[in-house]
Amino acid sequence: MIKIGWIDYINTYPFNFEFTNLKPNFDYMLVKGVPSQINKLLRKNKIDAGCISSAEYLENKKKYVLLNDLSVSANNKVFSVAIFSNIEISDIETIYLSKASKSSRYLTKIFLEFFLNKKVEYKELESYENIEDKTVLLIGDNAIKFSKKFRYIYDLSKIWKENTGYPFVFAIWAVDKDFYLENKNIVFELENILKLSKRRFFSNLSFYIKKIDFDDKDFLTKYFKSLNYDLSETHLESLKKFEEYIKKLRGI
Repeated sequence: MIKIGWIDYINTYPFNFEFTNLKPNFDYMLVKGVPSQINKLLRKNKIDAGCISSAEYLENKKKYVLLNDLSVSANNKVFSVAIFSNIEISDIETIYLSKASKSSRYLTKIFLEFFLNKKVEYKELESYENIEDKTVLLIGDNAIKFSKKFRYIYDLSKIWKENTGYPFVFAIWAVDKDFYLENKNIVFELENILKLSKRRFFSNLSFYIKKIDFDDKDFLTKYFKSLNYDLSETHLESLKKFEEYIKKLRGI
């Protein structure tokens, strides 16, 4: 039995839609949660594998085995990971951070503190009520949902690309190292099924978009074309650059 962390965001659908249809040849349990929950579950050995934030992987590399050629990345504008505000960035004094993603929280601080050389106060986003009155970091479906409430949108993937030349890797698939050493065949098959699900999704994108409960299908087409689900050498170089900035933020 392998316990798999499962995120039901629109941007993980390329992994999710065909997984059960492909009938994995192993027993499994899907454990659902937002990215920060999946990070914690894998770190605490409550699950065996999952799509975790790139920051979680980089901070605990000795604990994880990276699955090949699987990520949630973007080469430029991504639409669903951004700082949203109704005032210009130069006037921002406080940013409310979504609890959902470790990578995006780090990326926000890298943007402000290294790319802009700007200091702000960071607070936790506790509620979406009157969200338009705040400057907020939002990710995933909430970023898409609330985007029309804001005048200024600072797309963090686009900003990363402009400042480093690299695509940004938001999430990767990883397996607990001890589980991997004892269950290599299961991990190998899991990796292949996720890759096959990804290929099927993009080989018939319009078909799968019709299945998504979201009114603006044209936006979804644009959205998925902005994303990349591979993990090439360029993506790995981007992870190294991200790790360098994280260490600077943490004073390591």
